[in-house]
Amino acid sequence: MIGTAWVVRWLAVPLAVLVGAGAARADDWPAGDAGDIAAVETYLNDLTTYRARFTQQSPDGAEADGMVWLSRPGLARFEYAPPNDLLLVADGDFLIFFDRQIDQVTRFSPDRGPFRFLLAEEVDFGHGVRVTAIERRAGALRISLIDSDDPEEGSVTLAFEENPLRLVRWEVVDAEGKLTRVALFEVEAGLELEGKLFRFTGNDRANPDYRQGLYE
Repeated sequence: MIGTAWVVRWLAVPLAVLVGAGAARADDWPAGDAGDIAAVETYLNDLTTYRARFTQQSPDGAEADGMVWLSRPGLARFEYAPPNDLLLVADGDFLIFFDRQIDQVTRFSPDRGPFRFLLAEEVDFGHGVRVTAIERRAGALRISLIDSDDPEEGSVTLAFEENPLRLVRWEVVDAEGKLTRVALFEVEAGLELEGKLFRFTGNDRANPDYRQGLYE
């Protein structure tokens, strides 16, 4: 079971790696690598709506499961499965973390934290980011990124399956070197999603929508 304090701390990591200003561009890499960077940017920018199950592993080895819905730009909902009675909602104004068990709500700016690359209106790795590594294996691609202005704050590594390109994992390393992994599976894209998914209301406290049967 993951702890609230760790989740809040992780969400507050001020990674500027995915939006900002001033950095090495994709064309500073060899042609093959630059093509991979451009393909990843295109993939992320082409995402409109998205749904997937996820497994998250914290630095201490604790694991949590759940489901994520996205409606880009700006909207997301992460529902954690029991025993982690946690909810994360990006409603376009705030990134809201809710621990139902202790009835605690924490709000963050939407331009903070490792979910920025999923929420940004435009993903451009040539602004505010430095691509530090590109790794290819059979049918897989990994791209690591840091904030070009504050590289000590941490890093994000995005992992993709290829043919077709599909995001299957991301890894966040914070300023203390602690690693969080999120794996995605049963991915569906281009869905019609209801707007109430991305609103944090009183119903989220008592009988939240979209939980019944979610983890069967």
